[in-house]
Amino acid sequence: MSNLKNEKSYEKVIDYVKDNISKGSLKIGSRLPSERDLAVKLNVGRYTVREAMRVMENMGIVVSRRGDGNYISGNFSQSLLRFVSMYILLKKPDFSDINSIRRGLESEALSSFTLNAGKHDIEKLCLCLEGMKKGANEQSAHWDNMFHEYITGFSKNSILSDFVSVMSEAVEKNIGSLWTDISYENKAAVLRCHTEIIKAVENGNVSGALKALSLHYDIVDNIFKDREDAM
Repeated sequence: MSNLKNEKSYEKVIDYVKDNISKGSLKIGSRLPSERDLAVKLNVGRYTVREAMRVMENMGIVVSRRGDGNYISGNFSQSLLRFVSMYILLKKPDFSDINSIRRGLESEALSSFTLNAGKHDIEKLCLCLEGMKKGANEQSAHWDNMFHEYITGFSKNSILSDFVSVMSEAVEKNIGSLWTDISYENKAAVLRCHTEIIKAVENGNVSGALKALSLHYDIVDNIFKDREDAM
């Protein structure tokens, strides 16, 4: 019975925060009432308030600043990354299934990018491509991520951008990097795809850009499949 009571008290604190976000009285950057004030206001123990804050911090809703209190953060990327990473570890999905999600999300972003990118945006992609060509594999991985994140970030769709970034980071953490021990032939093929994407964007050719991106993901699929077969 006491555990059930604690659980209801715990939910009471979270519901209070949710209700106030819904009403607009709490927004990103807002400081929450002190733990003591919340405990009195909601008629719960301070331990219950601390537990609720800990859970909401793990969810990316709240950030705790030592000596300054708790604030609404809205920083969901890290909590989403933890969730996706745990999903990959436990469910062990095929890499091709994960890659198909990344392919679909980035295709949507690339269509918009190709139609609206300016000279400065194309120069950014070219800079990333040069970094991939000249750098060691670890540096190439960094520039590769920058290339794709710039495309998805351009869409101004924060959900799409966050999901692509999180999916890529989760794959790298739990499955491995594309650039780990990549062969000369595969690296050349990946670089050609990036070059073709840039050419298509320069010409406003959406179908050409999507074709190059699709080929890129086909190559990535094959690289990881070969690694799995070799294990």
